[in-house]
Amino acid sequence: MALFCTLGMFIIDENRYPASSNRPNDYDIIGGAGSYALIGARIVAGEKQSKSVCAIIDKGSDFPHQVERELLAWNTGTIFREDKTRLTSRGANIYDEQGIRHFEYLAPKKRIEAKDVVANDYLLHSKCFHLICSVDRCKELVESIGANTTENPIFIYEPLPDDCISENFDKLSQLLPQIDIFTPNLNEACSLVGETELPDTEEGLDKIASKFSRYLSKPKSGLVLRCGALGCYVDAEGTSQLYPAYHQDQSKVIDVTGGGNSFCGGFAVAYVLTGNWQTAAICGNIVSGCIIERLGMPKMGVENGRGGETWNGTSFEERLRIYAEKNPALNLGDLLSSSSKQ
Repeated sequence: MALFCTLGMFIIDENRYPASSNRPNDYDIIGGAGSYALIGARIVAGEKQSKSVCAIIDKGSDFPHQVERELLAWNTGTIFREDKTRLTSRGANIYDEQGIRHFEYLAPKKRIEAKDVVANDYLLHSKCFHLICSVDRCKELVESIGANTTENPIFIYEPLPDDCISENFDKLSQLLPQIDIFTPNLNEACSLVGETELPDTEEGLDKIASKFSRYLSKPKSGLVLRCGALGCYVDAEGTSQLYPAYHQDQSKVIDVTGGGNSFCGGFAVAYVLTGNWQTAAICGNIVSGCIIERLGMPKMGVENGRGGETWNGTSFEERLRIYAEKNPALNLGDLLSSSSKQ
């Protein structure tokens, strides 16, 4: 049975920089919310359970060989669908002179629909589904998938930034009783409740979180606010806590693209495996920290002398040890012990 399936899209990106930057444009970057959620899930799942994390990737006639090689190296349970009559979904991140990023599609996007999951038995019986879409579409996906499985899967919902406006809050509040994990970023959460200033204290975060948590009525459901450099704030099962980000030194941050999506994938797999919100939050933070260390996907490698896998030169277990050392108040001895036995 699959642990995790993302319904986010796969997109091949290119980055275009202003002439004043004297920086060459980047091409054929693996992108899209689905791709980042998949790699986040894959890092936490590890080599032994790599096939249990899944996505659907649509290959067009122009699908680059080097991109396919990188995706296959992850050894996930991803379903590849090839259609030579269309181009692969592509997009451009266009940076202006002020450093502000604008996005546009260069080739038509192809969304993953509920029927695509229902048609594949392995995907349909996943323990967790990652949804990144509008409120209306999320409701359709949850109900369509739920009507076709008796597994009672976990639904983790990451809202679309453009959908996070106060006019949509009532509609969202009607959806949340069907959601297990709701995870907006802090900007999105504040926009949804009409707050213009972002809180930077646990008290302020709790005030924002409470506006959503009251509607999360499913057993064992909870809210996870993704707070960028602050880390993440979890409000679930009667407890709440802020978990610091992996990188406290912002000079280590190269490109934040995909940090939130990968957090969701890592968080979801850790939660499915342990049922523990703290473990999931820490795993999500570690994965996100790994992703933002470079442009595009993390570089997969082999640990010297041990044979284990590394991401950007560091194993997940080593990242966990580093995180525990930086945050002794969290008392992560049990988590470190269980990780070393895997």
